[in-house]
Amino acid sequence: MLRLRQQIAVESARLMSEEGIDNYKFARKKAAQTLHIHNELAYPDHDEILAELKIHQSLYQSTTHEHLLHNLRTTALRAMKLFQDYNPKLTGSVLLGHAVEHSGIDIQVMADSPEEIAMHLIKHQIPYQLQEWKLYFSKHKPKATPCYQFYAGEHQINLIVLSENQRKIVPLNPLTGQTMQRATLKQLESLLA
Repeated sequence: MLRLRQQIAVESARLMSEEGIDNYKFARKKAAQTLHIHNELAYPDHDEILAELKIHQSLYQSTTHEHLLHNLRTTALRAMKLFQDYNPKLTGSVLLGHAVEHSGIDIQVMADSPEEIAMHLIKHQIPYQLQEWKLYFSKHKPKATPCYQFYAGEHQINLIVLSENQRKIVPLNPLTGQTMQRATLKQLESLLA
């Protein structure tokens, strides 16, 4: 069983890295199908796939991955500066360093109402789509949160709007159940220095 878990984790990492899949569950399911493994008890968890993804990126994409990550983080920094009045915080794979080619840049912002963010986007003539983003503030039930999606060059920005009363509540990572890691504008500048 352990060998099957590792095979699925390795294939999931390859799919994420080479095909730009940015969803662990989807990559795991596709890897299991590719390997013709139907026993869900053999499915690796998030941490096992992440470990294999880091190995794959260091072995096969060390130079290109560093360049991609720098590019994504630089784009995130520019977007955060544009929304600096809304206390932006970078989250997700771009912050954690395991982003793939088609990873979105996830930025949480604080606003009294989502419409404030829409007006800011309109003011800067940025076309966007309004979506729902699921955030976990407890381990049991996700909360639908407004998310404005737009492109900065070739990179998709996911601007996740938190209300002012959520300012002191840090969302949970849905895969680990732990507090989500976030970086402020200054922390991202330090990371890029």
